[in-house]
Amino acid sequence: MKRTILAAAAVALLGTGLYAAEKNVAVVNGVKIAPQELTKKLWWQYSAQGLSELIDEKLLLEEAARLSLKADPKQVDARLASLEANYPDKAQFEKNLKSVGWSKGELRELIRRQMLIRAAVIAAGRLAVTDEDAKAFFDKNKERLGSPESVKLSQIFVNTKAEADDAYDLLTSVGADFAKLSSLKSSDANLKKNNGSLGYIAKGMLVPEIEKEIFALQPGQFTKPMPTGNGYSIFRAEERRPGKEADFAAVKEELKAAILNQAVTQKLPELAAELRAKAKIEIIK
Repeated sequence: MKRTILAAAAVALLGTGLYAAEKNVAVVNGVKIAPQELTKKLWWQYSAQGLSELIDEKLLLEEAARLSLKADPKQVDARLASLEANYPDKAQFEKNLKSVGWSKGELRELIRRQMLIRAAVIAAGRLAVTDEDAKAFFDKNKERLGSPESVKLSQIFVNTKAEADDAYDLLTSVGADFAKLSSLKSSDANLKKNNGSLGYIAKGMLVPEIEKEIFALQPGQFTKPMPTGNGYSIFRAEERRPGKEADFAAVKEELKAAILNQAVTQKLPELAAELRAKAKIEIIK
């Protein structure tokens, strides 16, 4: 249903005054493209799919009503607040909504409907996730649920081997400060700005040959120059952080929610198809 919403928002963008009726949306080699052309294009491109998804939505909301389900207003408001929190301030959030023809109230209503549909799928499918289900998933995925060993890295990156060898000589012969040397010598703007700091890098994120060299370092040690990308790098280990096994108690509720979400995603089209089979649907052309 997300695609329906995006398509509807695009059409609404044309119909809410963002594009005036007399204003063209583009000019190609002197040929004007009117907003009506874009509206028609979006309509033909998305209308069949959008209508199908809207029918499913209506049927699922009817099922929620039949089951006497309600969306908790507090949960709706919490979800809306979490979306708003992604923006620097309330004004920017509302401005972005307005730009696609939406109001905060309409978004809240969308969230309410989504929660009702989710509740209908859970109730109709009798979906539930037990502690045992979560534990079975945890045991199967325990290794990737934990925190891998990581190292806090600094890097000097230069374009040529000669530059890398020169930097390495300064580090080994006169004990040059690694951070300052990176800020002066690195050809990468971010390394210059951050004095070479890369932050923590977890095991498994790097190509094996580089990772082997880096994770063999103790804090304060650095590698010899090595080819990386289009240049050469020297890496220094600043700190090491040991890996940590996942704790079931700490992630149990999160796992249960994730497993339930997956079950809802799988069951939703099945329930929609069941409701369609029982419904009387007339497509007006």
